Amino acid sequence: MRSLIIYYTRSGNTGLVAHTIKKELGAHVREITDFTNNRTVLDYMFPNLIDSASISPRKVDIDYYETIFIGTPVWFGSLTPAIKKFIDNMDFKNKNVILFNTMKGIGGDIAIKRMAKLVKKHNGNVIGSFGIITRGDDYDIMDCTRLAIKNLELNKIGNG
Repeated sequence: MRSLIIYYTRSGNTGLVAHTIKKELGAHVREITDFTNNRTVLDYMFPNLIDSASISPRKVDIDYYETIFIGTPVWFGSLTPAIKKFIDNMDFKNKNVILFNTMKGIGGDIAIKRMAKLVKKHNGNVIGSFGIITRGDDYDIMDCTRLAIKNLELNKIGNG
């Protein structure tokens, strides 16, 4: 299974999850950078309504890959503006997509639902998702990520 992990991280936790997936699956990784400063609370709460991200890269060539992982921290029960903008710039036609997020507490399920709706709007086939609570240390985060990958049962999707 040729996989690409696309993620945005601010504190480093989502990046740690992305790189744990990379190590476990041999996937490629692309980080989305957001150059926006001075966000308001509304930007964090309503990224689906307010386009406040200035990102790089704006698009990624995904033709080579069968499965795309997309990861984001949870901000106020939603995906980040950077990942929202990235998804809006993409066409995931004929791609399996697995969504993941990181959070200190609650809101992960709501954020995943919002991401899934957005990915489907851009022709993606969402085949799985998971959230990682990041209250522990890095080893806890990596262990939880490995368990989440195992629970996805990716071997049933196919290898390539």
